Amino acid sequence: MRKNIEISNEKISEFLEQFYNYFESGYAFEEFLKVYLEKIGLDEVVVTQRSSDGGIDLEAIRYGVGGLAGADSVEYYVQAKRNKPRTSIPIEKVRALRGVMPSGSKGIFITTAGYSKKTQEFVDADPSRPIILIDGKALVESCIDNEIGFVFTPVFSKNAMDALKDASDDLHQDNDTNVDDGVKLIVDKQISANDIRARILRLPRSIINLLPTDAKKVKVIFAGLAPKDLTIAKNRSYLAGVTELYKDSGLIADDGSYNPCKAIWKYSEDKIEITIKEL
Repeated sequence: MRKNIEISNEKISEFLEQFYNYFESGYAFEEFLKVYLEKIGLDEVVVTQRSSDGGIDLEAIRYGVGGLAGADSVEYYVQAKRNKPRTSIPIEKVRALRGVMPSGSKGIFITTAGYSKKTQEFVDADPSRPIILIDGKALVESCIDNEIGFVFTPVFSKNAMDALKDASDDLHQDNDTNVDDGVKLIVDKQISANDIRARILRLPRSIINLLPTDAKKVKVIFAGLAPKDLTIAKNRSYLAGVTELYKDSGLIADDGSYNPCKAIWKYSEDKIEITIKEL
């Protein structure tokens, strides 16, 4: 985290121009935001199917107490706009996001531009369907605070921004290109210490939605090990029978300690392939 130092508004504006010009397209900005949202604490961040219909650009989840799945988890729906600094996002764009947010979810609108006072008042008027507005200045300040794309005393770093791409190298960079034949979904998801302790493998919400409703088992290739048919729990939130996989892959160490990790999940019709990304 950034030390308590003062940065002038003029310097923030300079950083914002550099930040905006770094991204060659709105799609590149969305891919960055996937990594950004993960680094500030959201889970299962997915860049949605690209289209020009003004729909949701990213989806994410924040789990409740202790990282456990449950009624207190929150789904986030994110709209991203790489617009020029010193311009404003039309209120209609924010209104459209609220219009497609499912009940009980939260919205985030992130832009390199700004918002009018009228747009902020519109958001504040209905706290039952909350939308977080992040403008360009707030986004740059958050990146500085979390050392995302900036090095100190702070200067904008192209190398640091490029390094963030490593976090999503195994994901589809272009939804029009089939990187893996038959793969329907790729998602980053943490395998937590709670999962390992409970000897379960909690499923990403987006994969749960794709599993056949009558499926009792699913073939899983875990960390390059031999395929194994794992039992789907009755509540469909996790897979059971993973103890040996955790031991063989090092997530349960020889001394019995746990090694939570980040993993890439690839779902296709006949299997789930899970690659350990960080251990």
